[in-house]
Amino acid sequence: MAAAQYIDGNGFMKLVKSGEKDLSLVLLFGSEDYYIENCIKAVKAAYLTEGSEDMDLNVIARDSRDDYQSLEGYIQMPPWMSRKRVIICRSDYIYGHEFGEEEERILSSIPSSCVVVFCPEKCEKNRRITKYILKNGVAAEVNILPDDVLAGLAKNSLAKQNIRIASDVCLSLVSRCESRMRMISSELEKLKLYCAGSGRDELTFDDLDRMCPPDLNASVFAITDCFGSGKCDTALKTLDSLLIRKEPAKKLQATLLTHLKRLIIAKDVGDTRTLVNDYKYNRFYADKLVKQSSRFTIDELFKLYFAAVQADSDVNHGLSDDRTALETLIVKAAIS
Repeated sequence: MAAAQYIDGNGFMKLVKSGEKDLSLVLLFGSEDYYIENCIKAVKAAYLTEGSEDMDLNVIARDSRDDYQSLEGYIQMPPWMSRKRVIICRSDYIYGHEFGEEEERILSSIPSSCVVVFCPEKCEKNRRITKYILKNGVAAEVNILPDDVLAGLAKNSLAKQNIRIASDVCLSLVSRCESRMRMISSELEKLKLYCAGSGRDELTFDDLDRMCPPDLNASVFAITDCFGSGKCDTALKTLDSLLIRKEPAKKLQATLLTHLKRLIIAKDVGDTRTLVNDYKYNRFYADKLVKQSSRFTIDELFKLYFAAVQADSDVNHGLSDDRTALETLIVKAAIS
């Protein structure tokens, strides 16, 4: 028999909506909290009768001191109006409790009329409870989706309102939202309202620039394009526009450092396909990395990277403030 495997958020959604497996014990964890909440909503929709939450839903809060005996009490309560009683256990106390024979007995006694969903803030795969749920229930690791997948979801959401958006514009929206579904959902609602009020049926980069957070990745690409060209005034104008919009200089420096690291990888790898397949970058972003890295030698990229590391160290040791360190780095890189 094959070992049990963690499934992803999409796999879990398909499992719930298809009804192919009658769930009784579930573990949901990962970095994409918004998607996890959608998974929980899907479980409620599958097993709870509309209007029955007050009687057939139990939620054990993150900071609750309820123990396994309290959990067992909920488990043994029959549903009143629904197909199953749904128990959402967010409690770090219960998940982090020592998992022995008594705790295993309680989870093994979940009746067919109940489903228990554990969703701890942090999951440890080597814990006994995690291994038990993986073996005896369904465990889903719900992490941030690839940018191209998120862009596809956003594009489909807009299409339902007959709003068109080009693929590169949609990827910019995802980048502006740091690939977070909650932020993307919020921005999409704002853009839909804008289109409805203005009669627009297509969104452009200009629309995103007016209404959405700045695209840090695009801005960092623009700043890096100025390196070695002597165009420090252009790079500083891009930086200034970000600072005017209240983007923290420390965050910009971290983004630039990450970008330089990725340029080194792109220079070493040399092709878009490998970045997409091995590093999971979306194709549009990977192609831009390869093209920009081609302007530099590997030694030049390492020099830029270590200069960025030194600038960060200067800030951490009180030798410079965030903004000055970033401006100095950009000027030196542009004229070198």
